[in-house]
Amino acid sequence: MYIQNRYSVNDEADIYAFLHAHPFGTIVTHDGDKPIATHVPLRFDEANSQLTTHIAKANPQWRTIEDQTVLVMFQGHDAYVSASWYGHEDVSTWNYQAVHVYGRATILNEDELVEELASMLHEHEGEREHAVRWEALSEPVKRQMNGVVGFRIDITDIQATFKLSQNRNDMDHERIVSELQKQNEPIADVMRRHRKS
Repeated sequence: MYIQNRYSVNDEADIYAFLHAHPFGTIVTHDGDKPIATHVPLRFDEANSQLTTHIAKANPQWRTIEDQTVLVMFQGHDAYVSASWYGHEDVSTWNYQAVHVYGRATILNEDELVEELASMLHEHEGEREHAVRWEALSEPVKRQMNGVVGFRIDITDIQATFKLSQNRNDMDHERIVSELQKQNEPIADVMRRHRKS
């Protein structure tokens, strides 16, 4: 991923927090003819530097998953930034957050897949009043896991960029945040927090 130095993110804590906050990504591999991609929920295990997920067994991408370096793309909030919000003439742009994770994938065995599905349920169901738990599901529902392939990705590299108008002076930055807030753009709060850190 091309990253301008001013927008590069190298702090592990910032990157890890982003991956936990944005657990939906795009897995990209190559089938020998063209790139292929699948959009999936992922779990990030920072202690082991791994991602885990699953895709439909009917999706042919799983057959390429172990044969190459896998790219997983995560995107955060984004928004158009109008040059009319600056204190001087310049070009309009787009603010965004993106993290690219590279790694080698291994297909999970049945026990590992059960653990992955149970953990993903627990992570996203949390303490809901009627939280769904793997162990409480009926056998016919559990058997649906036969229709998916799970895998883990051992991370080899992470690249991150947060383009949040860092190149703007305080007055322009505040005006951009204010205009984005008027449009109910979530990235406005991200920009404000990032500016203070």
